[in-house]
Amino acid sequence: MSVSFSPIGSSWLFVLAAAAVVTVLTVWAYRRRLRGTTGRWRWVALGLRLAAVLLCVLAALRPSVIIQEKKKQPSALVFLIDASASMKITDEVGGQERFGKALKTLAEARRVTSAMTKGLEVKFYRFDSALHEQLAGDATKPEGRETAVGTSMLEGVRRQEGKRVAAVVLLSDGSNNGGIPPLIAARRLRSQEIPVVTVGYGTENAGPSSRDIAVRDLVANPTVFVKNQLQVKGTLVVRGFPNQSIDVEMYVEGQTNPVATERVKAPEGTEVLQIKGLKYVPQSTGEKKITLKVKPREGELLITNNEISTFVNVQSGGLNVLYLQGGGASWEYRYLFRSLLASPDIQGDLRVIRRPAGEGGGEVKDEEFAPNRYNVYILGDLPADHLTRVQQRLLASAVEKGAGLIMLGGHSSFGAGGWTSTDLARLLPVAIDPSDGQIEPDGGIKFVPNLGGLESYLFQVAGSRAESARVWAALPPITGTNRFGEPRAGAFVLAESPDRVPLLIGAEAGKGRVLAFGGETWVWARASDEGRLAHRKFWRQVIFWLAHREDKGENQIKLTLDHRRIAVGEKLELTVFARDAKNAPITGAKLDAAVERIDGGKSEPIEFYSQGDEYRGLHFEKGEPGEYKVTVTARKDGKDIGRDSARFLVYPDDRELENPAADLELLRQIALTTGGESLPSEDLPKYLRSLDGKVFTEYVSQTERRIWDNWPFFLLFTALLTLEWFLRKRHGWV
Repeated sequence: MSVSFSPIGSSWLFVLAAAAVVTVLTVWAYRRRLRGTTGRWRWVALGLRLAAVLLCVLAALRPSVIIQEKKKQPSALVFLIDASASMKITDEVGGQERFGKALKTLAEARRVTSAMTKGLEVKFYRFDSALHEQLAGDATKPEGRETAVGTSMLEGVRRQEGKRVAAVVLLSDGSNNGGIPPLIAARRLRSQEIPVVTVGYGTENAGPSSRDIAVRDLVANPTVFVKNQLQVKGTLVVRGFPNQSIDVEMYVEGQTNPVATERVKAPEGTEVLQIKGLKYVPQSTGEKKITLKVKPREGELLITNNEISTFVNVQSGGLNVLYLQGGGASWEYRYLFRSLLASPDIQGDLRVIRRPAGEGGGEVKDEEFAPNRYNVYILGDLPADHLTRVQQRLLASAVEKGAGLIMLGGHSSFGAGGWTSTDLARLLPVAIDPSDGQIEPDGGIKFVPNLGGLESYLFQVAGSRAESARVWAALPPITGTNRFGEPRAGAFVLAESPDRVPLLIGAEAGKGRVLAFGGETWVWARASDEGRLAHRKFWRQVIFWLAHREDKGENQIKLTLDHRRIAVGEKLELTVFARDAKNAPITGAKLDAAVERIDGGKSEPIEFYSQGDEYRGLHFEKGEPGEYKVTVTARKDGKDIGRDSARFLVYPDDRELENPAADLELLRQIALTTGGESLPSEDLPKYLRSLDGKVFTEYVSQTERRIWDNWPFFLLFTALLTLEWFLRKRHGWV
């Protein structure tokens, strides 16, 4: 025990000076007041007043009594067992599972610690991305999709609030992929003098020397037209099977036999292989589940990653477009072709022809111009001599029998490209001549749809005529145009420049339709998001108009998903397009949508919001891996106007299994950083027994008792002043 003082103002001199002043003033005041009186009571009263002054001086010194006591604090021993998915890899001695071996170690630890001093509190936890209590006998399989070693160590210590943590025992393969970095957590524990004892499982060479075949990726166009070819690509990761033939099989939902097979080999030192040769021609419409499979091999580390699936929509009535582009430098075909492929109703083939056709033929086969082979042909800055005379006649015949044709502007198009004397010249809506040339003014040429065109199907790029007019006015000028001759009889000018230079002219040609467009539109796609959407809609509608498909005769509700495969917890974006029979947007529709698991389960609604003439929604899948279906129904004015549905796959986040190698070096570094030990599992019981007898931590506790800051001190001070006043009052000194 000791006494300490803490004077007001931290100065003894100040307190003593103040005490002297107060004492002098008190004596002086009593001397004047009691002059002429007699009796011993006057000295008693003065003594009481001086005693009160003394208490004030004592309070100003703020004395405290410090009492020191030795106390014992119970200790805690924390066990953490890794329950993430990587712990189910079987690379322990004798083909044991990592988690199974760790459970045996934990059971032995329970037995040893139960016989130790009773003051030791032992806690058992399992962890993946979070910490959970590990009950005795709990052998639940490790399915955690993330390992947070550092976070779990700190959380395990935090839960022992009020106890001294003697040690943390970590049972893990060291594979960490989330949370606080383990070594940062280890440094924090070192500052608290908490050692971490690590017990590692698995082999560090499980990656390079393990045997595993994994189908990692599947790439396929989300839509394909019936009886058209679908090409499927993928990625195969092969470890431990060098120079061995591996058959990758493609299955289609509803068919028991593979529809395509590709044989690959992984040379020594190569792990990643590309799958490129799988092709499938669907014979019926609908949503098809496509699966790539590899049969499991003996000795494989994992077999759950031997297949991968996605969905493909097989559509009927799609438009086939052949884009023939000349070999000159051009931005147009890149942007235009990309816009066409953005439409699920259009399938396009692009041929860039760089050389004139010779006597033996050209770079395009005659079959490409057979009747009904393509619905629409696009000629982009293509000289006439790049097609044979036979192909020119075949193309003209296909147009007259119902195919659509558009010739785009360029230095090798129209008359300048040698088309004047071809069979196509008579089908074009304008007269052409080799001397027509180009119009390329500074600042470009503004594209102005005429009134009739603006009201027509071609130029409806927004929800109303007024909004479409605003969008067209905002688009930048095109860079130039071919100069045209006089429009032919029956032709109609759809767009022109402000000074009436024709830019887009159309005409009927037999059963087909033909357009002549002198400029390039890539500047629209690059201008803004609004320009990109207008560019896409315009060219889609051009193709449909050329193919006589501008009026489908029914409302269309189309649901599209940004992905058909997502990991658990990932975001799925949904878009709904609502169109009427003229393909104009339907505004103000009310959408009801829900996601449900195919094999049963609770339905979850999805909220949509309007964005332009589309409807957008988001879904975060937090359920179990499996096959899901989203269904959307559209209503307007209380009536159903259409519905659509789509399936998607939810797969487990397999980051735990991407690298099967154990990181035992990390465990050793954790132990070294915290002053702990890295032990084989068989040595853990010996370490635990060494803790027996050290289960209490002795420490000195200091308790401060303030003499001046309590009720007895105040009561004594009050009593002295009260008694002093009573004496003065009784003797008439007041």
